[in-house]
Amino acid sequence: LLVIMKFLLTLSAILAINTATAEWTCDDCNAVVSTLATYLTSEGSVTNQVDILLAEVCPQVEDVDGCVNGLPAFWTKIANVLWPGYYAPEATWMCAQEGLCGTPATRTITCEECNEGIMATIEQINSEEFVSGIVDALSGDGFCGTVEDPELCATTIAVLIPLALPALAGAFDAEGGAIICNRAIPDTCPALY
Repeated sequence: LLVIMKFLLTLSAILAINTATAEWTCDDCNAVVSTLATYLTSEGSVTNQVDILLAEVCPQVEDVDGCVNGLPAFWTKIANVLWPGYYAPEATWMCAQEGLCGTPATRTITCEECNEGIMATIEQINSEEFVSGIVDALSGDGFCGTVEDPELCATTIAVLIPLALPALAGAFDAEGGAIICNRAIPDTCPALY
């Protein structure tokens, strides 16, 4: 019965997604990206991220106990720098690009397109270029340079980030994306109401 109910809920969501539209503007992009940054730095989201990393990352490292003990506080600090830095509406890799906020344009967006946009940011942050850039940025003065042992911090970042980002990406689901889309642009995904 639960499987049938999930199927019917999914089917109704797909039908609603196919009929939902809204104007996709620079303001909408800014809203979605800002909402992602806010959500990913919320206490509940950071707690979920830590739970995922404890289960997925710590078993892969040499010092499992050290990871389990140190990761929650360390990831909380990282999340509060990483997510607002990546999900920055003014960044060229987000909204400040041609067709959105760079060159004026308006197009129609559906719930599916909003989720696809979120997925594109997840794929992008997991690219080798972005992972390396994040490791470099966090290992530098802006993050590791502010802690007691910058060298240990940088070594930990170099191991943690390449493992953490794919683990967190694997936990993304369309329902969570629809919630973000609705928070950013009300009624983008009306099937959730």
